[in-house]
Amino acid sequence: MKASWTALALVVALGTALCLRAQQAGAPAGGAKADKGTINTSGTASFKVKPDAVHVYFGVQTMGKNVKAAREENSEKCKKLIEALNALKIPDLKIKTADINVDLVQSQNDPTKVPEIVGYRVTNSFSVLVQDKDAAKLSQNASRALDTALENGANFLQRMIAFRHDDADIKRDGLTKAVEDALANARAIAAGAKVQVSGTFALAGQPEYSYGQGQCGLTNTLVVGGGGVGDTPVIVGDLEITIRVSVTCTY
Repeated sequence: MKASWTALALVVALGTALCLRAQQAGAPAGGAKADKGTINTSGTASFKVKPDAVHVYFGVQTMGKNVKAAREENSEKCKKLIEALNALKIPDLKIKTADINVDLVQSQNDPTKVPEIVGYRVTNSFSVLVQDKDAAKLSQNASRALDTALENGANFLQRMIAFRHDDADIKRDGLTKAVEDALANARAIAAGAKVQVSGTFALAGQPEYSYGQGQCGLTNTLVVGGGGVGDTPVIVGDLEITIRVSVTCTY
């Protein structure tokens, strides 16, 4: 009976020793951290591309004592403007109505009295799309469209925006270069801390666009009269694309 108890005690002791050894094997040696360290950094890539299209935004604004009079005058001027633009025979020219507004015009002479209705203002805004892969022709046709609009009824210019249609491959190439720059920055940080980058934990990127030098960007410019403007020089500059990404690396 005593021998049986002794054998049982040895089995229990052996099992306890094996459990302790397994727990020690699972713990980090020397008290090292189980979680890896991280390095947060960013990278950029900038390059220039040639635009192949220009959007010109302008409009016709008229006033009348009643809505009908203002609308009729506006409609007449808009028809003349559209006919003149189509007569240019610019390849791939596209004209589209951007917005139409009818506003009540009131007198503001005496702030102590209720304003009187003096008329109505009708505003018809247009956008014209000019397209050409040749930068010189694109600039020339954008200038022709602008001058023709101002000489045939348009009495305010909002803005001109140059852009590129097929930019998907350009963005992807830029994202690749921006990530490469971010990883190079992470390795430089790691070298300063005497550690080595072991992997990539998180990536995030969003392209950001900015217009290069020479890019036309007129905003809310009112042109009084609109006739006899002459040739307006339009220089379509390169588009500078800057892409920024953030990267988290492990070490």
